[in-house]
Amino acid sequence: MPLQSQEQEPVTVGASKCSPGDWSAGTWRSKQNPVVVTKPDDVYAASGFKGCASNREMPWHLSNESPDDFPWRGNVSAYDWVPPEVCNDMPDDFQESLVIDLVERGGWLLIGDSVTQEHFFSISCTLYPHVIATPDYSKAWDRDWPQNIYLAPESPLVSRIKFPPGFDIAKTPLVTFRRNDLLFNLPEVEAMFSAGSWKAGDNSTLFGSEKSWNISPTEYLNDLFFKPLPDANYHTLVVSTAGHWSLKLLAGLPNGYKDIYDLFRLIMTSFVYQAARQLDLHQSTKQREVVVRPYMPGDDKCHLPQTMFGGPLEEMPDIKKASYNWAWMPHLNELFKRAVEERAHPHVTYVDIYRPGRLRPDAHVLADCLHITVGAGVIEGWTKYLHYYLGTYLPWYRANTELPDYPIL
Repeated sequence: MPLQSQEQEPVTVGASKCSPGDWSAGTWRSKQNPVVVTKPDDVYAASGFKGCASNREMPWHLSNESPDDFPWRGNVSAYDWVPPEVCNDMPDDFQESLVIDLVERGGWLLIGDSVTQEHFFSISCTLYPHVIATPDYSKAWDRDWPQNIYLAPESPLVSRIKFPPGFDIAKTPLVTFRRNDLLFNLPEVEAMFSAGSWKAGDNSTLFGSEKSWNISPTEYLNDLFFKPLPDANYHTLVVSTAGHWSLKLLAGLPNGYKDIYDLFRLIMTSFVYQAARQLDLHQSTKQREVVVRPYMPGDDKCHLPQTMFGGPLEEMPDIKKASYNWAWMPHLNELFKRAVEERAHPHVTYVDIYRPGRLRPDAHVLADCLHITVGAGVIEGWTKYLHYYLGTYLPWYRANTELPDYPIL
């Protein structure tokens, strides 16, 4: 039985549209009149923001705390990503369009670790002042708290939006983030490990002392993603993982990164199959999408003066040796991509928008060399392209490509 979409999206037939590969083939160019940062609040204008709806660790996300770093901070936001001409139909001013789409087409559910949490924070800035964010982090916070972005009732866009029946401005989130380092909870990871051919090494358990935050696909995929209005209205599940797939967390693996590769392949394949199965089971409702975003590694040289003030690179650096598990992240990305391709479900896709971020070693936060400064244009580019990909590229691709029938398993 072929899989059929239950919701007809508008399509544009004809000229090619901007694929993930097209988007990633662009270059960073200096802005004509970059904003000079002389005080913390200048980073908003420098980054193209009017503020941020989320108040979680704002100086850490925005890298705007120390006056000594203001010259660097202004320089970080002084570049725009410019894709090739095939991407010319992608508007630069997309914020209002995205807010409307998140209501009318459906919201985004972000699943991943602290880098995905940065993506959530960045979206809260990109869409401000049309949105509000919860929870309030001014007094206390915990990493496993769900975070939500809602439409602000006073936004002038309210009068332009065609609200789906049952949508509740006060209750229906536009974007939700759930912290999930491995995409499965620890007992599920251990069960898949135990069912494989591995044998524990010197450690009596699979997991080491490194803390992680994880939830089961039963919670976020089977339940949350498909919740009906007014509790939820998600259209797209965006997932990314790799940062915590290390020998510090998975200390019981006897053969080092060879075992991490094998376990990662097994678990990502399980995730893709579960995602495809849930999409098939719920196809009688609106068609949803599952998108995998590749994970960007850190750069050990990010805080050297020549890197911080050197601007974007022209070519991606070749990582052969690096701290933590950074050198292995491109391999893990490739394994996740392969799992998606092998399952070949039309609504589970791998969106390779990796290259722009790899050209920005100058854009990492001041606290470490993995996380990315919000407002540098890297994370904001993910949002801009995903909005285009879901609303323009995918409908065009499906209208202009002869897709094989897909058997429901």
